[in-house]
Amino acid sequence: MSTREAILQNFWLKLFSLVLATMIWFAIAGAKLNLRPDQSGLGTLTRKIDSVPITVMQSASDFRAFRVDPSHIDVTVRGPIAEVQALTRRQLEVFINLSDVNDSVGLTKKILVHTPAGITLVQVSHTEARIAPANSD
Repeated sequence: MSTREAILQNFWLKLFSLVLATMIWFAIAGAKLNLRPDQSGLGTLTRKIDSVPITVMQSASDFRAFRVDPSHIDVTVRGPIAEVQALTRRQLEVFINLSDVNDSVGLTKKILVHTPAGITLVQVSHTEARIAPANSD
C-alpha cells in the first residue's frame, strides 16, 4: 500500500478523529489555565491593597500620643470577584489596641486586621508594629 492510499483510505474518519482530538486537547488545556493555584474556587479573586493606614485604639481617658512604625501596611485579601474589586482601604479595619498599655518604651504590638463579611485575609506585609511616644526621637 502506498503512502497516498494509506492517507486517503478512511480519510473522513481520520479527519474527524483529528478534529475531535484537537477539541479535547483545547478543552483540557483551557480548564487547567482557569484553575490557578491562588484561587480557592471559581469566581474568586485575590487582590493586594497597598498602604492601608493603621489606626491606634486606646482608652478615651488616655491622652498620650504614640508613634507607630510602620504606619501603613499592605493587605492581601481573597473573595468573590465583585466584592474584592469594589473593596476600598476604608472598608478594611487595620488597628493596634493600646488600651492596656502602661509603658510604651520598647513596645511592639500585634497588628489586627478585620475584613468585611465574605472577604478572607490572605497576607499582611507586617504582623507587628513598634510603638513609641510621639515626642521621643
